[in-house]
Amino acid sequence: MSQIRPETPYAEVRGDLTRLNFDFELENTGPEDVEITFVGMRVFDATGQILQRRYMGGNGLPGPIAMLGDRTIPAQGSKYIFNPFPDLALSAPADHADIVVAYTGGLIEFTVQFHPVNSPILPYLPIASQSYVYSGSDLFAHHRRVALNSEPARAFGMEHITQRFALDFTRLDLATGGLYVEDGAEQADWLGFGIEVIAPIDGTVVFSRSDMPDNHFDEAGQRVFVDDFQTYGEDRGLGNYLILDIGNGIHLLMSHFRQGTLTVNVGDTVKAGQLLGQIGMTGDTAYPHLHMQLQDGPDFLTSRPLPMVFACVDFVGREQKAGAIDTGDLVAPCE
Repeated sequence: MSQIRPETPYAEVRGDLTRLNFDFELENTGPEDVEITFVGMRVFDATGQILQRRYMGGNGLPGPIAMLGDRTIPAQGSKYIFNPFPDLALSAPADHADIVVAYTGGLIEFTVQFHPVNSPILPYLPIASQSYVYSGSDLFAHHRRVALNSEPARAFGMEHITQRFALDFTRLDLATGGLYVEDGAEQADWLGFGIEVIAPIDGTVVFSRSDMPDNHFDEAGQRVFVDDFQTYGEDRGLGNYLILDIGNGIHLLMSHFRQGTLTVNVGDTVKAGQLLGQIGMTGDTAYPHLHMQLQDGPDFLTSRPLPMVFACVDFVGREQKAGAIDTGDLVAPCE
């Protein structure tokens, strides 16, 4: 048996590539462990025309199937697989994909039906100057690599990977590629710390917190939480954060603000481009950055994630265009 994660898989056009945003959980109802030996995918358009076929098996030293890591589906248990073929060059919009997984003793076959991205266009980047996307939603980004069948996810009460399409913004030195100066032992050494954050879109503030102190570094350069970190509630990992209701049930969450810098309160109406606060190092973060995610509700545990698309992005040194951004991108507002 199989279960597709998330329940609404998006075929997200990102420039010349289409990102197929889904993973899957495989269940073994048998009495013995089995091992995955092959994963294949065929992508089709709405007319049934095949657009691309991809697979990973055992041919190689080692074969690409080894990239899945532990391939065991335990007896009476399940295995979470992150889609190994997320970004494809397609000649037409993807409508659905047929998946086949071979394991010792059998096959699992299922179809993934894709949905178009209906997220609102964000008029602004959240940083009104050059910034760096430390983490996005690509195959290796930590935002998407959350197995919902894992014990930590279950203990935390996660129903969806709400941060799947999240973006982490900070700043780097364009000459060296470094994120900090000196040895990075002080908050102020980090180029992103204290950078102003603006509203990417109009909205109404439905949650705002700005009282949590920023984390600091010890002599070894390791992040140290504030002493009473555990007292800040279940959402303490977000640090100081706000949630904007941007209409049609869609909400924008922005987190890890510097203590005391948020300029808005619950009930305030926010205009795109308005100053919101400064990048900080509050909550569960090891370095100063702004975390931003779009979701279909106000709750960060139960809402469903939505991809983010910007009206115009200056990809530093390359081009200006509308669209999505991802891990490693150097970006700035369009002139």
